[in-house]
Amino acid sequence: MSKHTSSIVAPEDRVPFGKKLAYALGGPVDILSVWVLVSIAYPLFNMEMQMRPLYVSIILMSLRLWDGIIDPLMGWISDNARTRWGRRRPFIFVGAILSAITYPLIWWAPAGLSPEQNMFWVIGFGILFYTCFTIWAMPYQSLLMEMTPDYNERTRVTAFRGYFQTLAGLVNGWVWWITLRPIFISSITNEPSTANGMRYISFAIAGVILIGGIIPALFVKERYYESGVITKQKKVPFFKSLKETLTNGPFIILCLFTLFFLLGTAIFDSYGRYVGTYYVLGGKWDIASRFAGYGSVVYTVFSLAFIPLFSWLSTKIGKIKCLFISVSMVLVSAATTWWTFNPSYPYVMLVNTIFIGAGYAGLWLMISSMQIDVVDYDELKTGERREGNFASIFSWILKFSFCLGFLISGPLLEFTGFDAALEGAQPEAVYRNMRIGYIVIPVTALVLSLFLLRFFPITPQKAAEIREQLEARRGKV
Repeated sequence: MSKHTSSIVAPEDRVPFGKKLAYALGGPVDILSVWVLVSIAYPLFNMEMQMRPLYVSIILMSLRLWDGIIDPLMGWISDNARTRWGRRRPFIFVGAILSAITYPLIWWAPAGLSPEQNMFWVIGFGILFYTCFTIWAMPYQSLLMEMTPDYNERTRVTAFRGYFQTLAGLVNGWVWWITLRPIFISSITNEPSTANGMRYISFAIAGVILIGGIIPALFVKERYYESGVITKQKKVPFFKSLKETLTNGPFIILCLFTLFFLLGTAIFDSYGRYVGTYYVLGGKWDIASRFAGYGSVVYTVFSLAFIPLFSWLSTKIGKIKCLFISVSMVLVSAATTWWTFNPSYPYVMLVNTIFIGAGYAGLWLMISSMQIDVVDYDELKTGERREGNFASIFSWILKFSFCLGFLISGPLLEFTGFDAALEGAQPEAVYRNMRIGYIVIPVTALVLSLFLLRFFPITPQKAAEIREQLEARRGKV
């Protein structure tokens, strides 16, 4: 057995606890900056503001299409930066400050705007914020790929970040409920308002972005940069770098896997919120917001419980098999909603969340760690370390997959005949159509993701071979 296939990490490959903690504190920034808007979009813009589901989809997809332009550009800039502080940390520091300043602007649209005007306000300031956020996010995600060369230690670093991201997800799950508290009563309607609540919650999120975003820049070192591997590397032209990334076989497989998996789960989450709110809970928003919170608690508990289990299991059976188990758990959840989403037994819905929490624990661990293995594979092939380019393309695929699911959810809701103005009095045929779509589309997408996973080639043994060849060619880091 190669020394690099052992589950025991060499002392020189270990990431100290303090650096793991400093990096992990950036995890909630990544979660709250992107996913609060995604999760609150339909309850806020459609249910409360009566914006057409199609308009909500346009908002989400417009921001993701902008990411498709700005993410790869920022990844390339970061890869080619050469400063006395490194090629990631200066951007992380500045990006955190700019992101904290611009985030609240998304939520402070003037009262009295038409649905179309509100849509353009969110898109406009959303583009401004996500431009600033990309300055932070691409270098931050790239930094993960430079912290250790060890196959298993990478998973442990990712697991450490996963704990903080999961806790941030708990906040995300309760945000709808929080916005409906009496403290956020609208002066116009004299009722609790999600729109009014998000105005003030946005300042708290901005604070998290500022503090959590800056810490990795101050306390995490760039191992590959400081070892001299990067300083000797020539700058790579943008389109050449993009072409090399998009022709990397293992990376393409990982991206397609992520596309289908997250497409299925995004529909499961966004479309499922309507099935739960209107079919199971009779259109009662306050009860539905509490159930969203309950679900986030269940998700958090099981995700936190399964993160260390999957981290340990990956050292025994490898990342690919762990990822297969994770997806299978989520598939069980998606395939059983016809029976578990029952108006007579609303709490049974939380059983699905158990499987999702456990499955996602393995998913986020494995795909982040496997992405780093792909960068090593690419270095062996091209002689270049281009973490920023891989991080940017994969980040866009991740966000695009989710929002494509939300894009499909909007027209799909309209296709079923759903009308938000009817609240819980939707016709029975509408509920039947919603429930059928809720099973068929997510299950199909998840099965396709499992099929693609069979073709990912970087096993623990292959990763060890790649590392040995790299160290023989350019030395250790």
